[in-house]
Amino acid sequence: MPAFYKFARNVFSLVLIGGLAAQKVGEEKQAENEEHDKEFHKYNEPQGTSQGHASKAFYIEILSCGVAFAQTSVTGKVVASEDGEPVIGASIKVAGTNTGTVTDVDGNFSLNVPAGSKLEITYIGMNPQTVKASSNMKIALTSDNKSLDEVIVTGYGNFKKSSFTGAAASMSTAKLSDVPSLSVEDKLSGNIPGVSISSFSGQPGAMNYIRIRGMGSINAGNDPLIVIDGTPVNSGNLSGFNDGSTQVGYNGSGTNALSTLNSNDIESITVIKDAAAASLYGSRAANGVLVITTKSGSAGKTQVDFRSDWGFSNMAINYRPTLDGDSRRALIYQGLKNYAFDNIDGTTDASAAAFADQNIDGYAAKPENGWANWRDALFKNGSNQNYQASVTGGNDKTKFYASLSYANQNGIVDRSGLERMTGNVNVSHRFGKFKLDASTMISSMHQNSAMDGGASFAGAISSAVWFLGPSNAIYDKNGNLLTETDGAYNNGYNPIYENQHMSDRTNTTRSYSTLALEWNIWDNLKLREKVAYDYINSTEDVLWDKFCGNGSASNGVMQRTYNEWTTMNTQTQLTYNKSFGAHNVDALLGFETEAWHQNNSYASGTDYPGNLYEFANSGDTSMQSYKYDSKMTSFLGRVNYNYNDLYYAGVSYRRDGSSRMARENRWGSFWSVSGAWRFGAEKFMDSIKDILSDGKIRVSYGVNGTLPSGLYSYMNLYKYGEYYNGSNGMGIIGVANKDLKWEQNKAWNFGLDLTFLNRISVTLDYYVRNTSNLIMNRPISMIPGYYDDSSMLATMAQNVGSMRNQGIEVTISSTNIQKKDFLWTTSLNFGHNSNKVTELTGDDDKIISGAMIHQVGKPYYSYYMYEYAGVDPETGLESYYINDGTENARKTTTNVAEANKTIVGHHEPALEGGLSNFIKWKFIDFNFTLTYKLGGDSYDYATWLHDNGGTYTLYGAIPSYYKLEDMWQKPGDNAKLPKFQAGYGKRVLSSRWLMPNDYLRLKNLTLGFSAPKEWISNLGLSKARVYFSANNLLTWKSKDLYVDPETPADGLCTFEMPALRTYTFGIELSF
Repeated sequence: MPAFYKFARNVFSLVLIGGLAAQKVGEEKQAENEEHDKEFHKYNEPQGTSQGHASKAFYIEILSCGVAFAQTSVTGKVVASEDGEPVIGASIKVAGTNTGTVTDVDGNFSLNVPAGSKLEITYIGMNPQTVKASSNMKIALTSDNKSLDEVIVTGYGNFKKSSFTGAAASMSTAKLSDVPSLSVEDKLSGNIPGVSISSFSGQPGAMNYIRIRGMGSINAGNDPLIVIDGTPVNSGNLSGFNDGSTQVGYNGSGTNALSTLNSNDIESITVIKDAAAASLYGSRAANGVLVITTKSGSAGKTQVDFRSDWGFSNMAINYRPTLDGDSRRALIYQGLKNYAFDNIDGTTDASAAAFADQNIDGYAAKPENGWANWRDALFKNGSNQNYQASVTGGNDKTKFYASLSYANQNGIVDRSGLERMTGNVNVSHRFGKFKLDASTMISSMHQNSAMDGGASFAGAISSAVWFLGPSNAIYDKNGNLLTETDGAYNNGYNPIYENQHMSDRTNTTRSYSTLALEWNIWDNLKLREKVAYDYINSTEDVLWDKFCGNGSASNGVMQRTYNEWTTMNTQTQLTYNKSFGAHNVDALLGFETEAWHQNNSYASGTDYPGNLYEFANSGDTSMQSYKYDSKMTSFLGRVNYNYNDLYYAGVSYRRDGSSRMARENRWGSFWSVSGAWRFGAEKFMDSIKDILSDGKIRVSYGVNGTLPSGLYSYMNLYKYGEYYNGSNGMGIIGVANKDLKWEQNKAWNFGLDLTFLNRISVTLDYYVRNTSNLIMNRPISMIPGYYDDSSMLATMAQNVGSMRNQGIEVTISSTNIQKKDFLWTTSLNFGHNSNKVTELTGDDDKIISGAMIHQVGKPYYSYYMYEYAGVDPETGLESYYINDGTENARKTTTNVAEANKTIVGHHEPALEGGLSNFIKWKFIDFNFTLTYKLGGDSYDYATWLHDNGGTYTLYGAIPSYYKLEDMWQKPGDNAKLPKFQAGYGKRVLSSRWLMPNDYLRLKNLTLGFSAPKEWISNLGLSKARVYFSANNLLTWKSKDLYVDPETPADGLCTFEMPALRTYTFGIELSF
């Protein structure tokens, strides 16, 4: 045995010496040919950009070669000629042998070949070609018009869709760069099946809520994980006061962390839906992953791009239409007559009319300067302007991209808007076997939020559609703004005057920086170390001066929240990508850490002697401060294998440890297995290749999870300064649950990918997603002194049950026409998701919350209320089905106390999706996207408007659906609406107020004109384009849907600011 070790050591030494000598020879040879290589680049630079999927060419650049033991070491890079981007997964094989490799994520490859060998280069969508291996050569591969393959960016590697075994969809933002929206989420709307976007406010910078394949959690969160360039980042609501999802705060907008990003810096967005790819993100991926890839530099001539646009906006729909002054007066007049008939004995037609004449001016008097139009007074046309400049370029070793942008968007409510400046720089540099990547994104954002919704008496929406009507004067007879009105529910304040004396301003600064070093150790074995630091600083000031309603009693109120979030991520990844003949292996091992920290401070000042509202000037000041920390450590691994680009298999595993869980439950394991068969490439399919160009079957199963939203749910939390039972002291504000477990998501996905006629692609996915250990903040008794300041109740985080989502998603993409001067592509997608609660712990199988019920066997967002049976013909009153479970269940009653609540519907749509078209003819381009939703209901939760003449209706605006001609007048009438009677209001939660979700919306439209190159080349321009773009241009919906169709996620609608219709005119220049 010692002799064997000695022999092996000597052989290893000889090989090592020979390898070093070969490397030296290769470096010298590379230096000799460097000038020749530059000249070759100069005369073979790609000219122009090909259209669609045709005329795509790829080049292989031989970088170095060395000779040792009759072998030639060939290294090279495969890039796309149209954009210089690397081609991932191109096959490089030695002709006549099984020796070969594939290009890595940067398009590079390395291969030892016998001297004088020929290389076979193949890539899906390109014609294969065989060339002689030599130094400093380039080979162009022509397109075979099968380039319907897209790149799937997962954050842990990039894959061609043809080789991807999971369920994901990527979207290039190039065609959507003109969409006049500061929202990143708007780029997704209608473009990817299974993804729904909702919002509580149309104000600039407001929160959007993304759902991928339904909801999978109760209190642990339903938003997907946001990943930028491979690293998870902070996302969600940055506002210290306002949260539309919980109806907490002074408006429904919040502050969207993604609004700090310049969407024009985004190259592509990938939505990961199933566990095959998402499980590598472990405990944060149960709700899917949104992978954002930003623009980077490319080799070639330095290019400078400039774009600017200007536009205006207004409400996208006629939101909650109301009666005009005359119609409202006539309705109330009839309501007063009905009151007399029902409540005053001996009433005749004449006496009823006299009663109405006597009282009508108390409710519907006409102001001396005419009926008031609060909509015109409260809302205006908004405006927007954007400017961006970017520069990109580089060579084979160094590439760079940099951009600066400025955006200013004024909302449709006075003193609302958003101003933002961003900067972005990223640089990559290769030296020897190393590659260094560095990037920094910075953003400074100022958001002004108006009191747009909710039940605030100063809210613009609520004032226009409820609090104040045509009889409430805005101005005096001389046209001066009134400081007060005679509104019954807003303390008599004029909301226009109020808005002039209050403000809600948020200043946010963000920087996101990364540094990564990659070392090509040996033969496609690479080690990559990355550090990412995300810093957000947000200060929000809410001021009510001494002249407004909220501030007058306290002589002015100033509140401030200060939040600082920092996240440090480290990622260590060892990857190996190798081909052994027909066998291809892609493996990854990783170790990651995340350290998250938040500083939070709240200050309040009152009793200001003057008009300087600073805390140092207040008579009474209070302050609170908090610090929060969370840490996570992860180990992960993945192996993907394919045989001859026909059979694919993958397995992944991740182990997460989080400080949010008790020690005994701190670690969780998450894994997936997947496989695919590319039957379209089998020999027996050749006979139908002209029809079925390609086909693949996919299947995956995996487990991932969700962490609790609370950082310390397993610990009892104490706080000084609590007030309980007449005394101040230290109180318990968090009740421990040491048995709290991770939410666990187990998901199946079955997929089918087909390509017909080399131009039509169909993707079909069926999924089943089971979530167990659902986390819910369940109410507990407050008697012991427990208190949760976030919910104003006593709660405990508990695992309460399980839920299932299952559905189908279909995407059909087609290149309809592709000629030299004309291109037309279409993409249609639709998805159906079915959600239901499958288990609840405890003695009951349901949890009732207001108008909602969460019951086993039913969708989570199910409406639980009285079932409306129409108008009783004899009395004109609302009638309800008894629903007592007996033979009398379908009998009706006008006494709601005799009826029983039941499940009357749910929010979940039967179908939703989008249709996109892109057309380019010579110098004209046209692009539009339609979004739609079919099935499901929303609920009009503004119950103050539902009382058929009660107090809440009489003194303010009245919805336009209260039409006299549709109302009951006399016994025997089969009327659409009950009779309108002053003072009758009941405010009953019933199915009468369900609203159909169905809608079709022209989400965005762009028309552009590009100047021919011969017109602009003498000006030093490579591109000049002007365009018109619109967002939310047209909306078709049911007349019974009074609010914006993109309703809140739970379907409960009150006074949310609707989406904005935006018109934009822009210009693009490239140098």
